[in-house]
Amino acid sequence: MQTPQLVSDASAWKGCDYADNRCWILELTSRHVAELDAAAAACANRGLTWSDIRREDFALPTLATDIREWAQQINHGRGFLLVKGLPVERLNNDQVRSIFWGIGLHLGVPLSQNSYGEMLGDVYDEGVKMGTGRVRGYRTNQQLRFHTDRCDIVGLLCLQEARSGGVSSIVSSTTIYNEIARNHPEYLPPLYNGYLHATMEEGGAFTTYRVPVFDVVDGVVSCRILRNTIENARKMGYAQYTELETAALAYMDSLANRPDLRLDMVLERGDMQFINNYTTLHARTEFEDFPEPQRRRHMVRLWLKANDARRRVSPEKFTDYHGVEKTLERGDLLKTAPAVHG
Repeated sequence: MQTPQLVSDASAWKGCDYADNRCWILELTSRHVAELDAAAAACANRGLTWSDIRREDFALPTLATDIREWAQQINHGRGFLLVKGLPVERLNNDQVRSIFWGIGLHLGVPLSQNSYGEMLGDVYDEGVKMGTGRVRGYRTNQQLRFHTDRCDIVGLLCLQEARSGGVSSIVSSTTIYNEIARNHPEYLPPLYNGYLHATMEEGGAFTTYRVPVFDVVDGVVSCRILRNTIENARKMGYAQYTELETAALAYMDSLANRPDLRLDMVLERGDMQFINNYTTLHARTEFEDFPEPQRRRHMVRLWLKANDARRRVSPEKFTDYHGVEKTLERGDLLKTAPAVHG
């Protein structure tokens, strides 16, 4: 088998490249924070809640230029960055959400994250477990394996750290592709062909088509993988994977978890992580919360359709990168988002 062409752009990085290189970590300046405060206050004075705010409502005289540079790095560069310094400890719930939403509007268009149409998702342990009904991993304290989300860009804002654990890890899916192409090109055909997905949302609905893990268009490699739903399809009897298909996934898992390839970080209060879902996989370790409810680990999540997306994927293959369709009313929502504690 002829070795496929390897990818050499900035998205093909290794975690060890950034062990002593902090170029991916940005710090908000006092001027940036003042602009965010002023933009949120202007919206509040007009009676706008965070979900009412449009990009033109959230003016950022100088930070907007920086955010365009962030977008360039996320969409066309290494595919991730960490922004530090948002003073969430002195902001109330409305201010936090308005600011994170406003920043997101300068990066792209927010997308629904679940069947209730939530546009800002709260990520915390609700005391439920995966495999027990319609439970997605972000609602638990369990380990989340390396995966992508159903959007161009995913953003996470840390409001409260866990007592222990909850380490965020990312890895370049482009580098994983290169490693497979270089060492086990026989695994690429099953990864191109894809896997059946089954999800416990909406009573256990499952896809009736294969979702490719990798897609290559005009030499641009894109990735889409949800390990839990792939395994659900097998466990629920909807899919039977061949030895080659199973081996391809196992090798991908081993690469994603290789210490020299992955990049680990603990998100601290006020940190904002942004990643490109086509070139970067993300994961989370199991965590333990503090006993006080107000101190439990809490993230706010944004899914975005990028203003300047890098993707060149086959639309008929990557059909679910536009968020989750709203099918239920908010009054049916089973969970209530906790307030932000300063």
